[in-house]
Order: sequence, then structure tokens, then C-alpha cells
Amino acid sequence: DNGWVHTASINAPTKLLKYININPRISLRSNWVNRTFDKVWNDSTNNFQNIEASGLDTRTTGSFSINANTKLYGIIALPFGPLKIIRHVASPSIGYSWTPDFSKPLFGYDLGYIETYDDPISGNIIEHDRFSGTMAGSTPIAEQKNVNFSLNNIFQAKTILNEEEKKIDLFSWRMSSSYNFAADKYNLSNLRSSLRSKLFGKLNLDLSMTHDFYDYNNETGARVNDYRMNENGFLAPRLTNARLSTGFKINGDNWQKNDNLILKNIDTSKIKDDLDETLLQQPIKSRKNSQKGGNLWSTNISLSYNYNAYSPLNKTKTFWVNTSSNIQLSKNWKLAYRARFDMIKTDLVSHNVSLNRDLHCWELSVNWTPSGIGQGVYVKLNVKSPNLKDLKIEKKGGAYSKSPF
Repeated sequence: DNGWVHTASINAPTKLLKYININPRISLRSNWVNRTFDKVWNDSTNNFQNIEASGLDTRTTGSFSINANTKLYGIIALPFGPLKIIRHVASPSIGYSWTPDFSKPLFGYDLGYIETYDDPISGNIIEHDRFSGTMAGSTPIAEQKNVNFSLNNIFQAKTILNEEEKKIDLFSWRMSSSYNFAADKYNLSNLRSSLRSKLFGKLNLDLSMTHDFYDYNNETGARVNDYRMNENGFLAPRLTNARLSTGFKINGDNWQKNDNLILKNIDTSKIKDDLDETLLQQPIKSRKNSQKGGNLWSTNISLSYNYNAYSPLNKTKTFWVNTSSNIQLSKNWKLAYRARFDMIKTDLVSHNVSLNRDLHCWELSVNWTPSGIGQGVYVKLNVKSPNLKDLKIEKKGGAYSKSPF
């Protein structure tokens, strides 16, 4: 079974009225195969069966899109202490994309990718994709006519302190949705929005939300194909999901330095929904990596709150607090402790203690999870050299081993 794929795209970016960027684009994809399949009626089995048709054949599919975007600037004079000006940059964008249904004639021309047959027994019409089962794959038959729209907002401030001018990024706010004219129902997709800010220049704060424009059945909770309206007859999208996360890091200097506390921010956009690090995959490696930086001690604290109302009759909430602390006990001893707390149930979900001893060419590592899913003990004595990584002594128990310790 052999095949070739050719792809091509044409775009022509231009400006309208000097400020609006427009970019039309046509994308094409051609699949060449050395066989296709036809259907023939089998009287002995009273059904259709596929018959291979050898010979070079091709199928070309594609899509069309056009996008437009611009930027709008606004300035608000706000003389309040060191704060002088707030600048708002709004970046609206709108686009249209079309992917045809290639089972139907295109501009009055029958492409021949999909054939129809009459079932002599039931009288039903059966559609058959000639390229299904080949390297080309099934022919796209789901038509898409989407209008996409988004709005990105950036708020900045200019301050003057001690005759020094400084620009500060306050927060950014992005919203997006789309409308599919070819869909049978639920044409308007969910409204997705995200807000991000860095408080005091140190603490990242991330908020993401999803709103549903459609109403639901009060008895079953099922989504219905009617827009959700308020008492004044205006659209009232329903909040179906919200997630708020933040995190920060505190460091303590080495013994040779002053015991200063250093607050550092954590990129909360990279905090996963499941923040529980049980260290079952590579426990020693993960713990050692978290102790780099030459600090006497350090603590990471991350918080994540999640609200889920996709099923309006069964709303759920979670609020996790995760901590990871590392202490340099001495030149050769290192201690690490990780814990996860469920703030809604006020429960300690899991915690983990790790101890590491540097033995010159060797190193000793102990990892202990007292409770939870990852409960177990892992003791390892190994040579540091990567070339001798298989020279080691291990003892596992609990979740780290199939047998108890």
C-alpha cells in the first residue's frame, strides 16, 4: 500500500485603511494512492462487500480562511501617588473559516470521492467512501463554517518614583468564542476567558473561566438548544468552569550569608490540575533537582482552586494547597518535605520525606511516603558517575514495590 501527500497554501496579507490587518488563506491537501475500494452487491450474502480497485487515484481537500485584526490604544491620566498614567491596549480579532463537505458536489462539480448505492433489500441509500481504508484515510464530510472572534486586553501603568519612570504590566484579559453556521445545533461555542496578573511584581495570579451561552433542563441537567436569557431578555452565559491559581517561593541564604528571605514568583500557568507529586516515577531525581540554587532552605507554595459546573445539578469544587520545602542540613546532608492539603475537606492528602547524603563518589538516598496512594519506602545507594549508574543497591517497599518492605 503506497501513497503520497502534497500540501500547498496561499495567503495574501494586506492592510485595510492602514490599521486593519487582513490575511486570506487557502490550504490544499492532495493524497495520491495506488488503490481505492468499490462496493458490489453479493447475492449469496445479501449485503455489499468491498472490492479493491488497483490504479493511481487522487483526492484533493482543503479549506479557506480570512482573518482581520487591529489594535486600539487608550490612555487614562490617573495622578495618584507614584501612579501617573494607565494605558489600555485592546486587540480585537475576527475571522471566517470554511471547510467543505467533500461528500457533496463542490461548486456544482461532483468530486467522486463518495459513491452512493441503493440497497435492494431495504431500499436505503448507502454512501461509500472510496478512499476509506487506504493511506489517504477517510474523506472529510463534516462541513465547518466558523466565525471566530477574540479580544485581548493589556493594562499597563506608568509610575514615577524618585524621579525614575517605570512601566508596570498590571494585568491581561483575553476572551474568545466562535459561531459555526454549519452546525445543526449549539452553533455558538463556549466563551473562554483568561486573566493574568503579577501582583507587586512578584506574585503571579491566573484566572481562567468558561461560560456556556445555552440553557439547561432543570430536571435532568441536560443542555438544551436555547440561549440562556435573564429577566430583561439579554444573554446571560452560565459559568461552567473556573480555575484560580497562584504560587510563590521563599528562599533562605546560606550560612555564610545573611539570613535574608527572598520572595520569588512561580509561573502559575504551568501549575497542573493534579499538583500531587508522589515521586513514584523518579523520586530521588525529582527531589534532588528541587534543591539546586545553593540556598540554606527554600519553600514553594502553590494554590489551585477549581469550580466545575458542566453538570449544573452536580457542581464540584476543589481547593489544593501544595508545599515543597528543602533544607541543607549540612554540607553533605539534604532534607526535603512535600505535602498536599485539601482545604475544602481540611485534610492532609499526602506527604513525602526525602533524605540525601553525599558520600564522595557514592550517594545515599531515602524516600518515605507515610500515607496516601504513594505510601512506601525507597532506599538507594549508588555511584554518582553516569557511566556506572547500574552499580547500586536498592530496597523498595509499599507503592515502590509489589511486596511489603
